[in-house]
Amino acid sequence: MGIPYRQIHLDFHTSPDIRDVGTAFDPAAFVQTLKRARVQSVNLFAKCHHGYFYYPTQVGEVHPGLAGDLLGRQAAACRAEGIGVVIYTCAGWNERAAERHPQWMQLDREGRLGGVEPFSSHYYKWHRLCVGNQEYRAFLMREVEEEIRLFAPDGLWIDIVTSDGCVCPSCRRDMRERGMDPEDPAQVRRHDRLNEIGFMKALREYIRGLDPVVKVYFNGGPAEPDNGDVYALSSNRKCEQMSYIDIESLPGGYWGYTHFPLCVHHLNHKGRELTMMNGRFHLSWGDFGSLRNREALEYECFRGLASGTHVCVGDQMHPRGWLDPTVYERIGEVFAKIEEREPWLEGTRKCVQIGVYLSNGATELPGLPEEGAYRLFQELHQPVDFLDFEDDIGGYDLLVLPDEVRLDEKAARRIQAHIDAGKAVLVTARSGQDGQGRMLLELGVTLRGRAACAPRYLRIGPESFPGIPPMDYVFYEPAEHAEPREGTQVLAQVVQPYFNRSYEHFCSHRQTPADRPDGEGAVFQRGKALYVSQPLFSEYARYGNRLCKDLLARLLEELLPAPLIWAELPNYAEVYLRSQGDHLVLHILNYLIQKKCRDMDTIEEAIPLYRRRVRVRSDRPPRRVYTAPDGKPVSFAYGEGYVDLMLEEIGGYTLLVIERDPLNATQKKG
Repeated sequence: MGIPYRQIHLDFHTSPDIRDVGTAFDPAAFVQTLKRARVQSVNLFAKCHHGYFYYPTQVGEVHPGLAGDLLGRQAAACRAEGIGVVIYTCAGWNERAAERHPQWMQLDREGRLGGVEPFSSHYYKWHRLCVGNQEYRAFLMREVEEEIRLFAPDGLWIDIVTSDGCVCPSCRRDMRERGMDPEDPAQVRRHDRLNEIGFMKALREYIRGLDPVVKVYFNGGPAEPDNGDVYALSSNRKCEQMSYIDIESLPGGYWGYTHFPLCVHHLNHKGRELTMMNGRFHLSWGDFGSLRNREALEYECFRGLASGTHVCVGDQMHPRGWLDPTVYERIGEVFAKIEEREPWLEGTRKCVQIGVYLSNGATELPGLPEEGAYRLFQELHQPVDFLDFEDDIGGYDLLVLPDEVRLDEKAARRIQAHIDAGKAVLVTARSGQDGQGRMLLELGVTLRGRAACAPRYLRIGPESFPGIPPMDYVFYEPAEHAEPREGTQVLAQVVQPYFNRSYEHFCSHRQTPADRPDGEGAVFQRGKALYVSQPLFSEYARYGNRLCKDLLARLLEELLPAPLIWAELPNYAEVYLRSQGDHLVLHILNYLIQKKCRDMDTIEEAIPLYRRRVRVRSDRPPRRVYTAPDGKPVSFAYGEGYVDLMLEEIGGYTLLVIERDPLNATQKKG
């Protein structure tokens, strides 16, 4: 049985200084609030970051302000009404264990225990425990054994499986046994990842021995994509230990609105069910007294559905044990809309032509190339998957290597085979090279190292880029110096500035103006292989340089003459295409993300659009097209392999169903 679409993550990190814990808990009111909000499953707390338990444990310490078995009463109330129960506990943060067992804490190279400076009261600052410490692991194993035995949960949600530069005695000993140097920060980071993966594997195997069917999720970086450059350290090794994957991504927190799509478009082809986890909070976890804007909550949840995920909204129960009716009224409004659409969500698969390689290695986080790629392709309404070196690339018509994708020989051979088969590839800046700067792909160019000038200019002409006004356009980011080989076409030339700006030589306020072309090229084409010497994607992520989008749109016309989607929509609208058996399901999101304050983006409006044309590629004509869930017919035409739609009105979230006969039936009719 799959995981449910409508979930709640019920935080309950409660200070030991609060002494009336659970005194207002009413099982009937609790479960009726969840039912009215159409909640199908809830993550309930066994133990919180403060380190206290919420049931009569024999392993740890019950919260000093709690009388009775709060978790047991919650679980029983939920089960009586058919609401699923997932038990939450925390591995990496535990204030009480840090006090009682300081030897379990992580130790960084500056000598800080648990990563916390003395007297710090900073938000989200908890003492970190080392999941590589065998004594602490044994404690956690006893804990999960007790929770499985007492509560028989549907799942276990194990939080904060992270190691952050730990050089505690246990880690130093383990590093030396592995032949690693604990004084080398890079090797410490690699060991951190080995620690995390090793803990997940050991605990998952232990849990499987206790209950072979209970679902297990470890929250600690499985959603953070990397290119798998080191097999043993890849986030894929974490995913292998998961029954499903929650993508924790609260846009009001440090995640922002870019984090979730980067993660989901990497994880959506990993063979695991996915959940989008946001929060009802205005800012982030523990933001008591706040309520997420309705339009923001809608957008985040519906974007998850369009991306093929389930939805889990984070909340925090009041220490006395009651749920805020206003919060659950808002959640219920969104969950009701999800419930109505579930028949068109089940069993769908993403339709995608473009695979974009990640540039960040296994111990790094995604950077500017990934962010720029996501933004550009989303604004051009082209679905993409983010790929690592382990992914199968056979199904993609176009591979993109944005700016910094370093290759080894094995990865290069696979991509070269794609090129040799006549499929398209777009490579920018330093991508395609190995660690020594050697280009490993046959792209029809020779690289001569870093370009001499930055910023510099690209001369765009109507011959290669019709529709872009001719001009010498500035590019700010440092580029590569590339030369064409015989048979390679140069689509755009470099125009150098008079000189690089320095304290001795400068002109006006910023970069020196353009001088004249010197014969150096910037955009090169050989067949279906395109190389751009500028870091196109980082440039867009950092500066929002519009020319990046205009160039990419023109290059896509060359590389993908038959795209899956063509949409006459503003760049902030998002389009997702999924298949459901023989049918196609098109999701359109039209919410306006605004920078209305210094620290975060917000959404307050869904702006309606009228009479907009959208074309969807299809290998057969539709039987009918309608909006869901209302079943309202949508007029369409079919020709040249496309379903042509004129949408009279598009609200914040529009779901269209393109029903088609089975392919063999269509062929028989023909």
